[in-house]
Amino acid sequence: MTQRAMRAEVALRAATSADSAGLQKLVSDTSGGTPYQELPEYFLRLALAESSGESRAIVAVQDRAVVGCALYGGVAGAIGTGRIHFIAVAAESRRLGIASRLCAAAVDELSTQAVRSVIVELPDDRIVGSGRALLEGCSFTEVARVPDYYRDGVALVVLQRAISPV
Repeated sequence: MTQRAMRAEVALRAATSADSAGLQKLVSDTSGGTPYQELPEYFLRLALAESSGESRAIVAVQDRAVVGCALYGGVAGAIGTGRIHFIAVAAESRRLGIASRLCAAAVDELSTQAVRSVIVELPDDRIVGSGRALLEGCSFTEVARVPDYYRDGVALVVLQRAISPV
């Protein structure tokens, strides 16, 4: 099957409570064992609780299974600023453009809510290097850096993308 055929079979939609187990497994599989696994788990809990605009989830579904997700939301206390918390794609579904589609969907959804700028905070660590490459490919640029934030030698990097509200 071609990449184009595979891409056509993947649907993006807002996450529902029925996606909970699949989302938890995906987040655990993609961030588990890293020093950074607590944040995606936290934002997933918020998204599944559906209690605030601080975290929501979009899922990529293929053959009724969750193969990707984007966790995103507003920035508490900030007007016109959204944030992407985490994007993940199952190992067997990578390199099909799913992560880029999830990123674009999160940015599009944020733009419908008068967001003018979307930020991402991530460690400057090779463990998340593919995530940074994805974001740069989606027009995010580095706007700030806090040295030794996570631990000695691992900075916090802030990436930003300006958007035009819909």
